[in-house]
Parts: sequence; C-alpha cells; structure tokens
Amino acid sequence: MNSAVILRVCFCASAIVAASLPGTAAADGPNEILRTLLTAGVPVGDGQVVKLPAPTLADGMTATAQRQQIEAIADGRNSWEDLTRRSVVAPFILRTSPDGSEQRGAARRVDLWFVAYGSLDALASDDFLKDQFKTASDDSVNAASARLLGDDDLRKRGLPVPSAPDDPRYLAAETTLLEQVRISATTRSVKTRTAESLVAASILDPRFADDPEFPNRWRSILRTDGGSRQFAEPHAYTGLGSFVKATRLVERSGAILIEYHLVYAEPKQWFSGANLLQSKLPIIAQMVVRKVRRSLANP
Repeated sequence: MNSAVILRVCFCASAIVAASLPGTAAADGPNEILRTLLTAGVPVGDGQVVKLPAPTLADGMTATAQRQQIEAIADGRNSWEDLTRRSVVAPFILRTSPDGSEQRGAARRVDLWFVAYGSLDALASDDFLKDQFKTASDDSVNAASARLLGDDDLRKRGLPVPSAPDDPRYLAAETTLLEQVRISATTRSVKTRTAESLVAASILDPRFADDPEFPNRWRSILRTDGGSRQFAEPHAYTGLGSFVKATRLVERSGAILIEYHLVYAEPKQWFSGANLLQSKLPIIAQMVVRKVRRSLANP
C-alpha cells in the first residue's frame, strides 16, 4: 500500500492547494472558500450537506484564550504541556466521523490538530508544502498528481482568470486510494495570510463534473486474470471540501497550531462498505505530523 497516496487524499486537499497556489493574499476578512465551507457546506450526495467547523483558533486571541480552546479540543486526554512540547513525537489530536462502527451515508469527516515549532513564513512557502505532500510513485496507475489550471484552461471554460492574489485558483488533482479506486477532482481554491495565521481552503467545483480534461470522477481498479490492472467505467464524483489553518501561539515562542478539517464523500462501491480508508488514518496522521515537525525545525 502506498501510504503517501492515502495521505494525499485524506489530509492533502488543502495542503496541495497551499503548495500549488502561486500567491498568498493578505486577508482582513474571511477566506472566500473558507466562508463557503463553514456556512453553505459541502454537498456529498443524496441531498446531504456537511458544514466544516470554524477554525479552533481565531486571529487576535490572547494566550489564555488560545490555551483554553486547545485544551477543550484535547478533552482531558492530553495536557497543554504535552501538546505544546517541542518534540517530533509530541501528541496530536485526530478525530474521524463516522468512527467505523456505523457507515451511514457517504459523508466522511477528518479533523487533525497538532503543534509544531518553526517559522510561519517557512510554512507558507510553496517549496516547503510541496515537499511535505508530494509522492514519489512513478506508477501510472498509483501516481498522484496536481496541476494548477492556467489562464488558457480557464478561458476555454468561460471561467474568470485570476487578477488578484485572493482570487480563486483551480487545481486539478488525481490519485489512487488503496490501489482500488482512482479519483480525479478539480477544486476551486484560495490561500490567504495574516500576520498571525495562514489559511488554505478548497472545494470541489461542480462545473468540472463532465470536463473532458479535468473531470470530477472515480473509477474502480480491476485486476485481470493475468494480474494486470485496468480501469472500470467512470462514475461522477461529488463531495470534497477542506481547509488547513496554521496559527501562531502567543504563549509558546515559535509554536504554531496546525489544524486540518476535511469532508469527503466515500461511495459504498469504493470498498463495499468496509472502513478501509479511515482505519489507516491514525498511522498516516502520525507520519504527516512528524514530517511537518521535522521540516519546520530544520528548514
């Protein structure tokens, strides 16, 4: 199993955005896509809409308010001292919904929080984020890719060409899940920055549902009698939205709270209703957290 592929799908929707968008706008108000995720929500099929939670930390909080919010998320399972310990192996908080005991509907939620030490400027850099979330696979079936659509791509589709740093960008990504499902998705994405935080948010754009080059679709991967792999018929894919926010902590010099929030649709046909994807998340989250912490500490 290619763990980097699972990582790319489950935690990287926003991270790929942050890695791929060329500009970072200063933001006095909410990020446009973030506002959509929090208020309108993400359609995940069958009439179900899921809203993502507001960021745990808002800009302008005091040290006391930040600590209270983080301790509330920890819910007594980890102390403030442990969560903010300057260590690659310090605890992180991971929540998934549903928890695997029941799989009602297609919606899946993933929320991850952890503290890392380093520079917010380094975290915001394109090179840093690309290094965290790239894959090394050369396999045409399993390889993951992400492409920022250019001005010509947008004009061909009658979409506005970005003229300001905070204008939405469009990112086409493709990856494989557990060597069983190939998924492609084109998101509308915005990355914004303040003196205290960085936000990157994305949501699947339904205008690409049947796009000839960048469609929102998934295909099962089948194995022939000879052991080779081939794609089954494509199906439309709906339901993907996420954001990542990194916020400086006032009380701990150099500390940054990084939080991921993701909702995605998981059709039952992907894994015949089994909880395969979410069961892998704890170990993948650990890999993500440790790599980010190491990279920030040694830019």
